[in-house]
Amino acid sequence: MARETRDIAYPIAFIGFILLVMTILVIDPDRMNGLTLAKYFWFYSTLLLTGVITFGLAFYSMSIASIDITKSIMIGILTVVIIDISRYSNMEMMNTKIFLLVIISFFFFDIFFHHYKKATKIFQFVLIAFALLEVIWGYCQLYAHIPDMQKDFTLSGSLLHTNSYAMFLAITLPIALYWTITLLQKLKYGYTRLLTRTDEEHVRLEIVDDILLFLLSALGLIGILSILPFTGIPSAWFIAGCSGLFVLYFKLDLHSFIKASILRSHKRIAISGITLLLVIGLLTTVFYRLRKDEINEHLLTWKISLQVLKEKPIIGVGIGNFRKAFGDAQTIYFEQGEPTEQEVALARNPNCPVNDFIQLATGTGIIGTLLFIGLIVSVLFSGFRNMDKHPEKLAITGALIAFILAGFINSPIQSLSLSILLVLLIALGTSDIQPSRKRIPKVIPIMISLLLIGVTTSIVYPQFSMFKAYKQWVHGRLYYKMKIYATAAKIYAPLTNTLRHPYFFMEYGYALSQTGQHEESIAILQRVAQILPDPQIYNRIGKSYQALGEYQLAEQYFQKAHHMVPNLVYPNFLLAQLYLEMGLRDKTLECARQILTLKPKKESEETLHIKQRLGGGELDGVDARDGGQGGGGDADGAEHGGHAVGNEAGQNGRHRLDAQRHQHAGRNGHGGAEARHTLQEGAKAPGNEQREDALVA
Repeated sequence: MARETRDIAYPIAFIGFILLVMTILVIDPDRMNGLTLAKYFWFYSTLLLTGVITFGLAFYSMSIASIDITKSIMIGILTVVIIDISRYSNMEMMNTKIFLLVIISFFFFDIFFHHYKKATKIFQFVLIAFALLEVIWGYCQLYAHIPDMQKDFTLSGSLLHTNSYAMFLAITLPIALYWTITLLQKLKYGYTRLLTRTDEEHVRLEIVDDILLFLLSALGLIGILSILPFTGIPSAWFIAGCSGLFVLYFKLDLHSFIKASILRSHKRIAISGITLLLVIGLLTTVFYRLRKDEINEHLLTWKISLQVLKEKPIIGVGIGNFRKAFGDAQTIYFEQGEPTEQEVALARNPNCPVNDFIQLATGTGIIGTLLFIGLIVSVLFSGFRNMDKHPEKLAITGALIAFILAGFINSPIQSLSLSILLVLLIALGTSDIQPSRKRIPKVIPIMISLLLIGVTTSIVYPQFSMFKAYKQWVHGRLYYKMKIYATAAKIYAPLTNTLRHPYFFMEYGYALSQTGQHEESIAILQRVAQILPDPQIYNRIGKSYQALGEYQLAEQYFQKAHHMVPNLVYPNFLLAQLYLEMGLRDKTLECARQILTLKPKKESEETLHIKQRLGGGELDGVDARDGGQGGGGDADGAEHGGHAVGNEAGQNGRHRLDAQRHQHAGRNGHGGAEARHTLQEGAKAPGNEQREDALVA
């Protein structure tokens, strides 16, 4: 490529890729309404743009084309994902296709960094700048200077959830830390050169640049360290601490200090080793005691996930089908197995995110797992191998280690912003050409670029055609959230031929049920239940069957909801209502006893009211809803925020109950009648199943 053309092409290409990374900062006007459209459609647009840029670079460049082990593994992962999409064709595949697009973006980044090597350093400062912007955004949210865009008033910056926000800051911390130390050392050296008047003008210009970059890095580092505690995510603190210590160990050459001060004698080695083991043991014990339930919950998740993996150990159940397979396995485990009381108490909603390694292992099987392990090993090995020649690789390696730790603890890949960050870090960590790379014909990158652009276009173009439908969904949700279900169902009906999002169909099915169209609701929700494991869906189907008089089918679905997450009160409450309606007094009382003895994952005001009304016969007119059970994913779903008890509903319930008291006074003087009234009134309370989902379009 001619120098004049390159001087024009590279800045344009740089801007295109900056726009792609800016997906992290894009906010959604419809975010308060529960949908995220702008971030995804920005990603679609900029990915197509960078694809065209990549093709131009590959076509006009005369540089050597090559391939290494990381690219080979990424091609293997790309193949696995494409096979998954071909194996399964359902609504959930939308997430798998987005995952495919993120993998494609790696190849675009790699080709770009191959041609414009200076950009690798610039992009590290771009990430620091983004982190600083997120810190400022977080403080503005903290002090209510800008709209929060969230219902629960948590710090989330431009990302969708507090957890993603905290993980992004923790992952970028080692980059900011590395450059803060590096530029501080460089400024000290530059000041010394300036005093000796060596190339004074040139040195002065370098110092000015370094001062600006140092201020950016230092402010980013200080900002991250100061805002992280306010996120309330201890795992992010742990990740930031580990990755920061990794950078400090190599950057400050702590190995030499340890070797000189500790490894000089066997006695010091023994004392230091014992001390280190005691400290690690103490910290582990303290951490386990503080996070005992969370750790045991993760162990239970691993246990059930292994059962899922046993079904298809070679190829897995499919990346987009993990949640359904996990939900079925958990239901079978609690229905047919021998779970402990602790496991029953810790069971989580299968629709809640689990850590990335579990999902990748069960979704892709042994083949996919080996590919992902190979990718991690190759990227980290590349970073360590090139650290002497390219010291800035230390920052990227530290960030990748932070991401790996986040993947074990949580599920950062579920966030589009963090997925883009991951592929960018991998591309930055393996961007330099190594002699061991195998050279390939120059026409190969051109063909690969065309193929990737074609795949991207085939996925993205239909999404653009559905943009208007998504906006209509946003409009319909306004009525849905106000419980004007007839209008919401009328708006949703024409969209069923266009949209494929499972949460859309779940809302549509619920709206149909609320308007008395139970048969249509059952058909819709049964389709969703094949993809999205959620007790709420089974509860809703069961209530529709109950309204149609199909009591046996209603019982089956209520029991399935109960076995899926056995620590929820609401499915048992619905069963008690059903048995009462069927005239099965013994079963009604048995369900009531189970509700009274059940220990929910987190006691909420609503569950306590249900227990008090069933056990004490005290008929206060509260809204009998089983919401706000944190992390367990009840019908109202604390995963999505939960709901407060409706005052108006409670007042209406009190009026109805008072009337019933007068009607039945003297006829039913025992607790069974009181329980009957309680169960009847619990079914009448509006909004039992309403929930606010953070939907991903």
